[in-house]
Amino acid sequence: GYPQCSWALEQMMDALAEEIDMDPVELRLKNIPDHSQAREGKPAYTSSGFKECLNAGAEAFGWNAAWKKRSEKSGTASGSGQDHLLRGVGMAGCNWYVGGGNPPSTVILRLFSDGSVNLNMGASDIGTGTKSVMAYVAAEELGVRPDSIQIENADTATTQYATPSGGSKTVPTEAPTVRAAAIDLKRQLLQMAAKDMEAEAADLNIVGDEIVSETDSSRRIRITDVSELKSQKVIVGIGKRPPNPENKIIIPFAAQFCEVEVNAKTGEIRILRFAAAHESGRVMHRKGFDNQVIGGVAMGIGLATTEFRVLDHGQTGKLCNRNWHDYKLPTALDVPADIESVPVDMPDPEANITGAKGLGEPVTIPTAGAIANAVYNATGIRITETPINPLQLSLMLAERSGQEKEEG
Repeated sequence: GYPQCSWALEQMMDALAEEIDMDPVELRLKNIPDHSQAREGKPAYTSSGFKECLNAGAEAFGWNAAWKKRSEKSGTASGSGQDHLLRGVGMAGCNWYVGGGNPPSTVILRLFSDGSVNLNMGASDIGTGTKSVMAYVAAEELGVRPDSIQIENADTATTQYATPSGGSKTVPTEAPTVRAAAIDLKRQLLQMAAKDMEAEAADLNIVGDEIVSETDSSRRIRITDVSELKSQKVIVGIGKRPPNPENKIIIPFAAQFCEVEVNAKTGEIRILRFAAAHESGRVMHRKGFDNQVIGGVAMGIGLATTEFRVLDHGQTGKLCNRNWHDYKLPTALDVPADIESVPVDMPDPEANITGAKGLGEPVTIPTAGAIANAVYNATGIRITETPINPLQLSLMLAERSGQEKEEG
């Protein structure tokens, strides 16, 4: 329900800004809460990057310059033959209420005597790069290469319990659990190495495939040479997801900006470019981050411009366009090539021990609202029903043109 509500809310925010002749970004910057306004007791956020998203996104998009010349036609001059093409810019912001993750989750990490690592977790990867992120978390903590970690996941016969992979909560749920397991494993390994090196475990750290003294770098031992690991063959680290902080809310934030071109003759909308600034705590994997942003924008474009259900109203109530031919998903021709991902990297140490919050769904939430605001900016027509299709918009443009002629 978030994208649908955002469609209405963000258009109302723009209408308020217009009423007082204020830049929509400035209005939002003046109204940034540091706590939840909807939850009982109005608890504070562990972190809020909404201001940073607005500023970073506006800068990347070139909002100030674009807003000053708003509603200009894309034709170079009157009579150029392009006067029917209207350009406009719009923006929208959002948060996402379940992007903080939650227990329960249990992860088991095994370090074998050959130096390889097995990561056993119940969470599934639904195409969002979950396995890659978890390998990076374990590798960073243990100081090993990510490609030395073998992932065993989503098998109810062999893995531990994990909550469903949904709600943009998988990374903030599982990543802290993986790190906790890695910390447990690392503690055991360093204690074993300390015996061989006749040193204090607190003085040791893992560097690549060796364990090295922090006070005397010449004192080191290969992981595979640690005698207790060689004899035991495996070290098992167990991690559990702790509860979230009490009386605090963990939420990701975003701000998105777009430019559209509207054909006043046909009602067709061409989305020219997008900039999406997202604060999801620590950026865990940049390529995966950017890919989720691009995919989320594409999904939001569907809500704004192409996707709707035709019901047999008043008769059977059945869905009439129940296939991918008649239910119009956006294609590569509908999605702009220019989609800029603007990560706002703000690790949230209060949220969890990896500082991460959710990303996937927040990207879709403000997209349609930003497009609707851009269409209004271009045409002066406020569209309240999705999707904004050419027939609908051309009729509204024609009706307004007729009214203007009568008044003229």
